[in-house]
Amino acid sequence: MEVLRSPVGVVVVVALLVGILLRFVADSPLWLDEAQSVTLADQGLGGLVEALRHDGHPPFFYLLLSAWTAVAGNSAFAARAMSGLLGVLALGLVVSVTRRHVEARTSTLVLGVLASSPFAIRYATEARMYALLLVLLLLGHLAVESAWRRPDGPRLAGVAAVVALLLYTHYWSLFLVAVLLGVLLVATITRRVAAAPRLLVGVAAGAVAFVPWLPVLWYQLAHTGTPWSPGPRPTVVAALALEAFGGGRGSEALLVAVVLSVLVVLGLGTRGDRSELGLTDLPWLWIAIGVGFATMLLGAGVSLVTQTAFQGRYGVFCFVPVVLAAGVGLARLPRPATALALVLLVGLSWISVARELSRDRTQVGVAAEVVAAEGNDGDLVVFCPDQLAPAGYFLLADRFTTVAYPALDDGRSVDWVDYADRNRSADPAAAADAIVARAGGSRAVWMIWIDGYRNYGRQCGRLHGELSARLGASRHLVGADGDEYYNAANLNAFGVPPS
Repeated sequence: MEVLRSPVGVVVVVALLVGILLRFVADSPLWLDEAQSVTLADQGLGGLVEALRHDGHPPFFYLLLSAWTAVAGNSAFAARAMSGLLGVLALGLVVSVTRRHVEARTSTLVLGVLASSPFAIRYATEARMYALLLVLLLLGHLAVESAWRRPDGPRLAGVAAVVALLLYTHYWSLFLVAVLLGVLLVATITRRVAAAPRLLVGVAAGAVAFVPWLPVLWYQLAHTGTPWSPGPRPTVVAALALEAFGGGRGSEALLVAVVLSVLVVLGLGTRGDRSELGLTDLPWLWIAIGVGFATMLLGAGVSLVTQTAFQGRYGVFCFVPVVLAAGVGLARLPRPATALALVLLVGLSWISVARELSRDRTQVGVAAEVVAAEGNDGDLVVFCPDQLAPAGYFLLADRFTTVAYPALDDGRSVDWVDYADRNRSADPAAAADAIVARAGGSRAVWMIWIDGYRNYGRQCGRLHGELSARLGASRHLVGADGDEYYNAANLNAFGVPPS
């Protein structure tokens, strides 16, 4: 292709090659959500439904991960590699999407934006469902566009299948489906789109396929929810999504988000080959942006009313339209400026990615290294709160006895059922008695802990004090560092002499 021999093409090719490599680079230990994912995947089909009743997610990602780890193994690299492959697949799909609407040059620029995106790279290196969601959202765009042009049975079945898979992957898909049903219903009533009635049936059929899972969803709504965070204001939703698109915390992520926002404004605020000011003359882009942002608005509103959490990664539901609009914005710049703007975006994105790759996602890995080096097989490792435990269990359970406060189970996963009530009523003194009894006086006790988690107050500090009263003063071996780790943690040792 001629465009690949241009300066823009060279930048995109480099961004693509580096981006593919970066989608498999993550040497930090699995953090809470990833370790929980591996544990759930290990349940297999038989135990997964009951396990998810205690977790709060639908099953499709975990079924895929279960099949994947059965072949590739469940090491941190192997578990994440599935997301890496999905991230690479998304690169091919975004080209297919854009070539339905624009010429090769704009399609190439969109590919460059996605290939270098810190958001896309981050979730291609994480054993979570967000790379899968990106693939499904791109497949959904292709399925809807194809059925829009020719709404026959096979194409409508494709729409229904993608809708069902989205719903079985993440509950925020409910907001996307609600928006699609609303838009298609209006289009059907006003008779403005010939294919709207059949598309409405296709989306509805996908939604109906979700009905068998509703009893589990009702149980989760009643008993799990999101006790780890309250519902945010809509402005917080926007800020967290932009932060995530930029790659996370810090000035580098902020600069990526600023450049990306400017390009989106250009994509939506210019028209024609001469890039005249005015709302874009690309109806498909307006539809994509409208559906994506309506989904976010609906989700933010429901989160605020129901006081359920929002994380920046949920922004994946408007991420594809943002990438498409940014690529169009690049294409609307004068040609020399296009290459410079793309180099700026790719360069800032790489800096942001490098910054994030230099930070472990959990400090539990650092603490576990110390325990593994200085501890003896069978020592007791206590995690407080239990949200630190899955990552530690993954690293330590083969040699040590792991205990998670307050349930005092082995900590391989967090049970979110009635979580807030259970934790607020926990008794650190009684837990300390049970831990000391379990240690039996012959085993060292290690404590990986931190205060400040919602619904815990200072219980972990109190548990440390109660253990000190029973076992003697501890040695403080690792100090929590919230600046360098997403999940910070202290490490204290009882009955362990200095090495």
